[in-house]
Amino acid sequence: MSDTFTFIAPVMPRRRADPFAVKLAASGVVLLVLISAFATFVVAQERSADARHAVLEARTAAEEQANADRLASIPDAAATGPVAAGPVPGGVAKLLDGQARDAAERALALARGALGRGDLGAADATQLAGADPTLLFVDGASTAPTIVSVALSGGSWAAAVMGPSGACYGVSLDTQGVVRYDRSRPCTGRAALAAAGAA
Repeated sequence: MSDTFTFIAPVMPRRRADPFAVKLAASGVVLLVLISAFATFVVAQERSADARHAVLEARTAAEEQANADRLASIPDAAATGPVAAGPVPGGVAKLLDGQARDAAERALALARGALGRGDLGAADATQLAGADPTLLFVDGASTAPTIVSVALSGGSWAAAVMGPSGACYGVSLDTQGVVRYDRSRPCTGRAALAAAGAA
């Protein structure tokens, strides 16, 4: 028998990582990184879009204001427009002034809507400003087919629009719903309050 003792230390079994768990954890980390990157991208794009939208709105507002200022600075077309050069034949005026007549009719429709709600006073220039963005409603004279002069007095409403031919198209509405038309001069809603024509 040998005096030599062999000492064998107990060997602890090594725990091996489960390959499935490792893959799952790695996939989770990658997914988390991708989601974070996508969220960051979306937020950056939204901020960029908001900034572009704000710039576009500011530019549009500035252009509209500049256009309104330009239109307001144009002298009365009745004094300096085609009328001063001589009368325009009726057929030509009718063709030229279609937009002006349409603007007057649209303003009348808005006034009728206000009357239907029982408040004709809601059809003044300030109240109508947001009702039709293609038209500019003013208290002063109309100098273009897209500028509608509006006036209210004694329960009557009136509007006037200057056509390119130099003709002014006036229309009035009273609280009874009676509509009157006129070629008012000057081309203002106040002058159109005296409209007496049936067509």
